[in-house]
Amino acid sequence: MPVVSVIVPAYNSEKYIEETLDCLLDQTLQDIEVIIVNDGSTDSTADIASSYCAKDSRFSLINKENGGVSLARNTGLRKAGGRYVLFLDSDDILTPQSLEEFSKALDRTGADVAIGRLQSFGDVEEKYSLFAEELSKCESIDKFNKTLLWNFLVGNKCYRLDSLRKSGVEFPQIGYSEEGAFFMEVIYSDAVKGITGTDKACMKYRRHDPTKDASVSQSVSEKLINDFLSAIERIYAAAEKALVNENDDKKEDYLQEILYKGDYILISQFYRLLWQTDDAMLEAIRKGHERFIARMTDETKLKVKRLNADLGEIIFDRKKVAENPYVSVIVDVNFAVTLNSVYMQTMPYFEVFVKESFFSSADFPLRWKECGNLHVLADKGFKRCAKKAAKAEKVLKLCKHKRTNPGIMRFLQKLPLPDKIKNMCYTVLFNAVETAVRIKQNG
Repeated sequence: MPVVSVIVPAYNSEKYIEETLDCLLDQTLQDIEVIIVNDGSTDSTADIASSYCAKDSRFSLINKENGGVSLARNTGLRKAGGRYVLFLDSDDILTPQSLEEFSKALDRTGADVAIGRLQSFGDVEEKYSLFAEELSKCESIDKFNKTLLWNFLVGNKCYRLDSLRKSGVEFPQIGYSEEGAFFMEVIYSDAVKGITGTDKACMKYRRHDPTKDASVSQSVSEKLINDFLSAIERIYAAAEKALVNENDDKKEDYLQEILYKGDYILISQFYRLLWQTDDAMLEAIRKGHERFIARMTDETKLKVKRLNADLGEIIFDRKKVAENPYVSVIVDVNFAVTLNSVYMQTMPYFEVFVKESFFSSADFPLRWKECGNLHVLADKGFKRCAKKAAKAEKVLKLCKHKRTNPGIMRFLQKLPLPDKIKNMCYTVLFNAVETAVRIKQNG
C-alpha cells in the first residue's frame, strides 16, 4: 500500500501537465501512486500522461469520456489505494517536501485531514493565502473554525483515505465551488475526528490573467452562478445538521459566516463582472443575493454594506448603471488588451468611449460590442467629443498600450479623498496607484 495516492484530473492540459507530473516525480516521499484521469482530452494530454506511466510504475492513467472535473476526481478516488489521498489539478504543483510533510502530520496527530500552505503563481503576483497560512500553523483545528470557510481549494489538503470513504462524500456534479462543497461536507462528517495543519507542505495554485488575450473566454455564466449557489446551500444545510448539538449562539454565528462568504463570492466573482452578464445571469445573481440577505442578521448586513461601499446601492439593471456611471473611461488607443482590462475592473459602474476605427477593426473584442455602456465616436476630435459626452465627473484617459490592474477603480472609489480632488485628478491618481502596484509586484 502506498503512503499517498495523488489524483490528477486532466482535461486539455498539454501546456501545464508536465510541470505538474514533474513535481510529483520530485517529491521527497517516494512511496506514492499517481492516478491521472484523462477526462476526454482532445489535445496531447493523454500521450503526455502515458509517457510518464511508461517510465514510472507509480503512475497510472485512466481514460474516460469528458464528464467534468468532479466526475474525474471521483473516478480516481475509487481506484486510490494509499493510506492518504490528495487531489492535485493538472496545472498546479506541490513543493518537493509536501507529500512527506502531509503524511508526517497525519501520522503524528492521528487526524483525518491535514491542511498545508497555499501560494498563487502564474500570471499574478506570487503570494500566500493568509487563511491557509493561519490554518497550516495549527496542530488541531475545530471543524467549525470559520477560517475553513475561506479556504476551499482542494490541492492543499490531504485526507485519510479510510475516513474519507466512510464519510461517503464525493465531489458534487457542479461546475463552480465543487471543491468547497466537497471539503466542507467531509469536514462536517462524523467520520472526520481530527483536522491538523502543516506549514511545511505547500500547494502552488496557478492563476491565469484573462486580459492577456483579446478573445478572453467567458468567465461567468448562468450555470456557474447557479452551481455556486447550489454549493453554498449544500454547505449551509450540512453545517446546520452538524451544528445540531451546539448552542444557539455558536450555531447562528457560524451560519452567518456561511451567508457572508456566499454573498461575498457572489458579488465579487459574478456581479462585479457586470458587463459579462446577460439578463438571465443578472437575475440569478439578484435572486441569490436577496436569498442571502433575507437570512442575515443586521450585523452581517452591515458587514456586506461596508464590503461593497464602492458600489453604494447594488444595481441589478445594466441600463441604469450605464446611465449613471461613476467613471467615464476614454480609451484613446486601439489595443484590445487595454479595453479588456477596463471591462475586468471590479468596480463596474463606468462607461467607455472608443474610436470608430478601433470599433470597426478586427482587433476589437466582439464580447464588448453590445455593452450598453460603450460609446463609439469618430476619430476626428475624439478626445474632445468624449470629454464633452462623459456623464461622470471622474474621467479616466487611457492613452497607452497597457493592461490595467482590475482593482484600481474600486480602490479609488473607496479612497478617503474629497470627491473634488478625485474628479480633478482621476487619471493621475489611477496611474499613480497602478505604478505603485506594479512596483510592489516586481519586488
